[in-house]
Amino acid sequence: MPRPSHRLLLAFPLLFACQTPPAAPVPAALPAPTVAAEPATSDEPLLRTYAVPPEQSRSIEQALASALSSGKDLPPLGTVERLPDGRLVVVAPPGIQDGVAALIAGLDPSKAPPVRTAELDYWIVVGEPAQAAEGLDTVPDIAPALQAIVASQGPMRFRLHESMHLSSLVDDGAEADGARMRARQIVSEVGGRLVADLDIAVAQQTKERSNLRVCAEDCNQLKSRVHLDPGQLLVVGQAGLESSDTRAQPGPKTLFYIVRGQLRTGGV
Repeated sequence: MPRPSHRLLLAFPLLFACQTPPAAPVPAALPAPTVAAEPATSDEPLLRTYAVPPEQSRSIEQALASALSSGKDLPPLGTVERLPDGRLVVVAPPGIQDGVAALIAGLDPSKAPPVRTAELDYWIVVGEPAQAAEGLDTVPDIAPALQAIVASQGPMRFRLHESMHLSSLVDDGAEADGARMRARQIVSEVGGRLVADLDIAVAQQTKERSNLRVCAEDCNQLKSRVHLDPGQLLVVGQAGLESSDTRAQPGPKTLFYIVRGQLRTGGV
């Protein structure tokens, strides 16, 4: 009689051998690491004041204004203004303020250049055609300039209309009113030469100071930037003059602007 129990026992190992082993458990995905957000740096402009050597405040102001400029068609990166006591007020983002602070901290007051003063003399001369040159020696200081005018434009009769002497610290400005003229100047020194920004208004007749500041219709004006060697006489401009004085002799007249500059060490 057969023994089926042995076959049954043998079939169990075969059954288990044919089954697919269970899959390994899939590990759960790790959460993505989180990075703490850095605090955003504000680009909002800040206002800060800086104490600088008084004799260098003007040149530092100009250097900062140039550095903050972004070009003709773009707004500046910041602004700089000079207070009456010589301190500088800078309005700019924090990063730029850090650079300004580092620049000013590196200044050595003991190595500051000596204070320099620019002195400008102004002569306003009226010339009109003549048979022979006249009035060349009316003001001996400007005789060489008048002789040069005669050499290039022919004989003229000259008379002094107004004169002025004006001093200012180098890299700073000055303004003065006279009976028939008003002058503003800002003078810098470059390589031993004077670079002068001039603004001159001339009235034909004696005016009140308030009129010169506004300059009435019969005022002549000249605005120019000129280079001068110390002691050099320079005719910086000329313009036709239509006299409003009925007592004046008829005929064409020319207004000549003559300037001479000097530099010296020391304050005004």
